[in-house]
Amino acid sequence: MMMTDGSDDRRLARDMIDVHGREAATVARGNARAAALAGQAPQAKSWIKVLGVIQRQLADKRIAPNRATDDPPASSPDDRLKRG
Repeated sequence: MMMTDGSDDRRLARDMIDVHGREAATVARGNARAAALAGQAPQAKSWIKVLGVIQRQLADKRIAPNRATDDPPASSPDDRLKRG
């Protein structure tokens, strides 16, 4: 997977965040590592660029974790006190 310009990096980063939520950075980091260990330097560099885009987007948006289920979010001790 060779990317030619920044728009491809941004598109892939956005898609990864849509699918993986806050774990997108972990997935991209793992892909970069796997490519580097396989001796695929261009692919590793590409994944590192995507990782940078993901990290900036997550920092800018401060997105919530991706919830793939209908489970309610975990409650905090403050929530239990309010319910009384």
